[in-house]
Amino acid sequence: MANTIMDSYKEFISLYNQYRKDGNNADAIRMARKIDEIARSQCAREDVPKQFKEYYLSSSAPVKEWLAEVNIGSIPKKKTEGTESEDKIKSTDWFGADIPKLTMRDVAGLQDLRNEFLVNIFAPISPKYSPIYHKYRKDVGLQILMYGPPGCGKTHIVKCLAGSLGCKIAVVQIKDVMANLVGDGAKIIAEIFEQAKKYDKCIIFFDEIDAIAASREDDESRHTKEQLTTLLTNMDGFTSATKPGQIRIIIAATNRPWILDSAVKRGGRFETQIYVPLPDYEARKKLIELALGKDPAVKGRVDVPCADEVTVDWLAEKLDGFAGADIKAVCKQIINRPLRREIEYNRDNDVRLDDCVKREDCEEVIGRYINAITDEMLFQYDAYAANMGLGEYLKLYEPKAREMKEAGKPLTGYVLRWLDRLDTDKAE
Repeated sequence: MANTIMDSYKEFISLYNQYRKDGNNADAIRMARKIDEIARSQCAREDVPKQFKEYYLSSSAPVKEWLAEVNIGSIPKKKTEGTESEDKIKSTDWFGADIPKLTMRDVAGLQDLRNEFLVNIFAPISPKYSPIYHKYRKDVGLQILMYGPPGCGKTHIVKCLAGSLGCKIAVVQIKDVMANLVGDGAKIIAEIFEQAKKYDKCIIFFDEIDAIAASREDDESRHTKEQLTTLLTNMDGFTSATKPGQIRIIIAATNRPWILDSAVKRGGRFETQIYVPLPDYEARKKLIELALGKDPAVKGRVDVPCADEVTVDWLAEKLDGFAGADIKAVCKQIINRPLRREIEYNRDNDVRLDDCVKREDCEEVIGRYINAITDEMLFQYDAYAANMGLGEYLKLYEPKAREMKEAGKPLTGYVLRWLDRLDTDKAE
């Protein structure tokens, strides 16, 4: 068991280094948190050998140091010699040259999420539905907070929305706003809104908004108060259309909505909140088809050979509870197993080995893969949606969940696991 955890840990270290090299801070942060979590848990266990603990401590130390720098916004910015910070900020074109060639049809499954976007974005600006909004005097929800587990494709969804609406889009990631020089973050935010005013149709997307919008009472926010104030000031009135056909949308995403400052979520700002869940069955199938080259809609795809018992449907069932990013990582590890066997065999033999993905490959990889999504994390989102603390929510939800289970009504996997654990604890 210790070796399998170590294998996954080393894989995460490798991915973290690659993300840092590519400048992909969003995924690097996600991987760094996994590394820190594993290192902490393994070092706390008595059955882990001393040499393993020493490795966890030494290898996770620089990762945790970098993660701490990200959290307080002290990652050094690259400077151009002879160029002032303010000029460098203003020279950045935050809006891509092209409108994304995606539509909401490219969002697999997640029908409830699609309905939320229909009601809150498409309907208010559609001649077919806008009279209904006027009838009920409902404000148009064009300032939206998307929240949910990490790795569930929030950025992809926003790009699909931009493509459907014909909007230019500025994708503002945490690394773009967090700045070493005091005041730069606020200047960046102000400049993004200034550029957005040039377009009649545009979307500003702030990814991991909690990095600059944590509660102003929280110590974590002491370095970002100016950035948050600038964001809130520029948000006010920005999405109000001043001429026909104008569409201006602000979307923010977070994995930790409960730490956001209350001013961010008050009326007129991000009062419309949309939960982005883990991939449902249809979405998981689509992700697996893409990873294994089995999506017939993809031209020039490479169909990974699989044994008859390894089907997309079977894998979709096995990967229930995994985020989209983790499903891709699992599939990559699964594919690597027969690939490695063929290379090692053909190195020493003249006859070529014709291998494929087997069921034991899938089960072994899935069994040792450390899923970043925990049951407690999913319950935390449920509690947030119910505007309750986690303990209070679980206490009130338990009798309802048991009633649904007895009646044979569908329950999610994490709820069923939770009920089973409660029953086991009571029996002991």
